[in-house]
Amino acid sequence: MRKLWIRVLIAAVMAATAVVAVGARTGAHTAEAAEFTVEAKKAVLYTNGKTNVYQKPDINSQVVTTIEDGLPVEVTGITSNGWFRINLEGTYYIPGYGLVEGDITQSVTINTSDLKKLTKGTFSFFKNPQLSDFDEDDVEDMDENTYIKYMDSFLMGYAIIDDCILQDTGETLATVYKREAKTDAKVAAMTMQAYLIDYRNKYFSNSMVGPFRSEKDLKLALNRAIRYDIESFSSVYRNASIGNNEDKMHDFMEDVIDDMKAEQGVSFTCKIEYGTYKESDGGEAKGWTINFTKKD
Repeated sequence: MRKLWIRVLIAAVMAATAVVAVGARTGAHTAEAAEFTVEAKKAVLYTNGKTNVYQKPDINSQVVTTIEDGLPVEVTGITSNGWFRINLEGTYYIPGYGLVEGDITQSVTINTSDLKKLTKGTFSFFKNPQLSDFDEDDVEDMDENTYIKYMDSFLMGYAIIDDCILQDTGETLATVYKREAKTDAKVAAMTMQAYLIDYRNKYFSNSMVGPFRSEKDLKLALNRAIRYDIESFSSVYRNASIGNNEDKMHDFMEDVIDDMKAEQGVSFTCKIEYGTYKESDGGEAKGWTINFTKKD
């Protein structure tokens, strides 16, 4: 019955879209943002790779964001001109072609083999239930390697997952997850475990990117790639003593790669390029982008 209702909803939006399109072509009707009406409807639909979120149900209005493929979105209504009204920490609109029917259970299924692959390389000394006794200060003081191991240990079941502390807020996973699930349909469609995996993967990815400002930190990223079996990744390095001098940077990278070969028995190749990169706060800076590839 639920699937039938969702198909009816999608059909209604497509029909409205077709009416507006015909009117626009014939000159009989021009769709203006101010002319639409909204019929309240509730459903969870999925993004499809063409999902742009607009401020208003008008193709000329501001694009607020673009959502990646396969994620659930809470629909709260359909407009008379063929758009979905959505709840995404505020009221926004998606064209009728931007959402499709999907299976909400697909995004929450995590099996044991997935977890083993995800957490491969985690050190065993975190295999204890006392992880739930850690407090905000303990977690704040953890370096990146230690914090990744900390999250992995919760995922592997060595402590109650609700008690995992998220480093950026100092709050428990359960607290953040429950709060966000009230307003974010994507979070509401996830299990707490899936939410932690998503958080962990973003943290892990950021920990490989940098920007790094010392040889030690860059080597830690390479060690992380070895431990977690990452074949290739990109990092940013910047150092005042090297600046944009290509010869100095080549010499520096040769030394780093030779050290990794001597210390870990693993070789890397790399390509370097000096230029502008994006910082986490949205700003821009100059530095060296390094593309690493692990050699067989």
